[in-house]
Amino acid sequence: MPITPGLLCDCYLNLHKTGFLSVRAAEGPDKGRVVGHVSAIELEGCTFRVSEAGRQRVIRERAKNVHATVRGRIVQVSQDATPSPSLTEKHSAILAGGGSDTTYNPYYTPTFINRETKNPVYAAQSVVIVGKFVAAS
Repeated sequence: MPITPGLLCDCYLNLHKTGFLSVRAAEGPDKGRVVGHVSAIELEGCTFRVSEAGRQRVIRERAKNVHATVRGRIVQVSQDATPSPSLTEKHSAILAGGGSDTTYNPYYTPTFINRETKNPVYAAQSVVIVGKFVAAS
């Protein structure tokens, strides 16, 4: 199943391809499988999910593993090594419009947080991820 608009997916930072995100289908015949890699993605109706067991394993073993994802429906993707200008502009526009610059660090907090206020972020109507930078509104 290719990466198509409307697909419900889990998106997470790829641990092996620097600057890329993995897109794992959360529905359909490929549910649970990685359907592609992107340098930038726009999602809608998003939830920020963290597996506490996976987080504890990271803390215990001091080794990265996939345990934190953003789940939402795909609006637009950029599969090139350089993110598309339209997605980088949307990312900047969300932040300029008062959106949340969101981050996650398993050693610091058990949830995604707003980088400035340090308040937890659990959901967002729209999210644009460019590389490892997440803008949520």
